[in-house]
Parts: sequence; C-alpha cells; structure tokens
Amino acid sequence: MSWAKLLGRYVTAEPTSKAELDNLRSIVTRSLQDAVAAGLSADARFVMAYDAARTLSLILVRSEGYRPKSLGGHYNTFLALQEADPTFTTLSTYFDGCRMKRNGCEYDFAGGVSDTDADGLLKAVQQFNIDVEAWMKARHPTLI
Repeated sequence: MSWAKLLGRYVTAEPTSKAELDNLRSIVTRSLQDAVAAGLSADARFVMAYDAARTLSLILVRSEGYRPKSLGGHYNTFLALQEADPTFTTLSTYFDGCRMKRNGCEYDFAGGVSDTDADGLLKAVQQFNIDVEAWMKARHPTLI
C-alpha cells in the first residue's frame, strides 16, 4: 500500500517535531524499563513491551509526516509502519499479531501470555529500538 492509499482512511498528513518525537522516546524508555521490572506477570511484561513496539512504530510514522487515525489506531500504526519502510513489514506483521494477543490479556482474560511470548516480544522490541534510532539517523537526522 502507498501513503496515497493510506491517506484519509488509515492516516492523516501532519508534520511532526523533534519535541513530539522526544516525548514519544520517553514513553519507549519508560515502557522498556517497566517491561523488565521484577515481579511482573508475563501479561504485564508483554503489555509494556507491546506499548514500546507501538510507540516506536509511531515514531517512524510520525517522522514521515503522518498520524495514524484514532479509530483502529494500533492497527493503523502497524499498517503505516510498512509504508514508512518496507523492510519493517515482517516486524509489522509480528507486532500486529501481538496487538491481538495484547487485546486478549487486556480486555478478555488474564494469563493468556506465556513467559516465552513476553520474552520474545521484549527481545524483538529492544532490537527494534536500536533499528529505529539508526533509521532516524539515516533518514531524519534533524529529528533526533
């Protein structure tokens, strides 16, 4: 899909700022720190890691000058991530699957996430955090 196809239904065009992205980075930092706090359930660790994944994805989308629409926002964010850079398509698909698992443990029932699920997502997000910073330096150095 192209930005033109996403525009209107999934995203709106809206410039970003370094300050906005710095605020989003602070959310990523907090979520990653919370995800490794002692004593948390697998569900809680998964939710915190998922929040970091979604926010990192949002950083990339916002840096391209788009904002995901609120209705279906998480889905729209991961869809737009693929457009921001197609090399993130596999990761976007994985994060969207995590979105559905996160919805289950947030809204339907506790205990639906295993330690393996939480650890796998956290590891993927920690690497994604590194990749996002490198991507930003290469594509939008003035927003770092």
